[in-house]
Amino acid sequence: MKAMFIPKRMFTTGLIALGVVFGFLWADEPQISLSSGVDKSRITIGDLITYTVEVTHDKNVKVEMPGMGANLGGFEIRDYRVHEPKIKGDKQISRWDYIISTFFTGEFEIPPLTITYTTPGDSTAKTLTTDKITIVVESVKPSEAGDIRDIKPPVEIPSNLWQQVRWFVVCGGLIGLAILGYVFYRRWKAGKGLLLRETPPRPPHEVALERLDILKDSDLLEKGEIKPFYSELSEIIRQYIEGRYYMVAMEMTTTEIRNGLLAAEISEEEHGIFETILDRSDLVKFAKRIPSAEENEEVLDLAYEIIHRTKVILEEAMVENSEGTLEEKGVAVEAEDSTANSGKEIGGV
Repeated sequence: MKAMFIPKRMFTTGLIALGVVFGFLWADEPQISLSSGVDKSRITIGDLITYTVEVTHDKNVKVEMPGMGANLGGFEIRDYRVHEPKIKGDKQISRWDYIISTFFTGEFEIPPLTITYTTPGDSTAKTLTTDKITIVVESVKPSEAGDIRDIKPPVEIPSNLWQQVRWFVVCGGLIGLAILGYVFYRRWKAGKGLLLRETPPRPPHEVALERLDILKDSDLLEKGEIKPFYSELSEIIRQYIEGRYYMVAMEMTTTEIRNGLLAAEISEEEHGIFETILDRSDLVKFAKRIPSAEENEEVLDLAYEIIHRTKVILEEAMVENSEGTLEEKGVAVEAEDSTANSGKEIGGV
């Protein structure tokens, strides 16, 4: 059999054409890379860890993260942060931080986290997966001072204790009088009475309902400003929880608020309404979720409903004073039959 002879010119032309085809395909394929890491891989029990996921991709590639629903193994997600994308040349760098912790000791793994992305002209979702990360959680280390020391013998109290403490008492009294005098002077100069009577704060449900009315009448949703709308809604509910249940809700994560409400012994249904409002707000603020118009109306109605269900109102009652005459007294009464009343009041808002 004779060997086939290909002219050199034809062979060179074929190689060039093949290179052009591969180069075209490679240029159209969007470039995307994924990296992840933690700020510390060895911690003591209860410490917070920042787990960072960073994606570098073409600007026209749409990336989706699991958000607050991500499965991070034995770790609890305490907070979730979405950073503003950075532009580097023709690439976009997107970054997400998970604040996580655990209350168990041992060696744990953050399992691989899967992200999805889509490219222009192709609706098929593709995936990328991070590497697993090992975290060692240790118990609180014992004191470096060594073993427990023996109990010290009783201290003998001086026979004349007054001689030891009288100067502290005198100095403390003088400082207290100076502070009181300064307060009285400022009130006198401002034209106020010397008695430190302050106007009682408004009930938290009145403040919350008033702010909800303002939010409902605003044009944030009409302008498409979804995140400011849900940020204001979340702040209204958190401040209401602070005033109603005496928790520092403005400085707590959503998980900590859930636990605090459970300790407040509210009903399961009321707890579920609070949780729904806060979770939906977090998804919009941190995961950039865009809810429908029906969902926006529903979450606003839930906010009105939970405030009417859990509010504490003051009812004026006539009581007999020490002189035998009747006078009005404010009596705190928790709202009753709130389910029936809330629907009527919400409809009239």
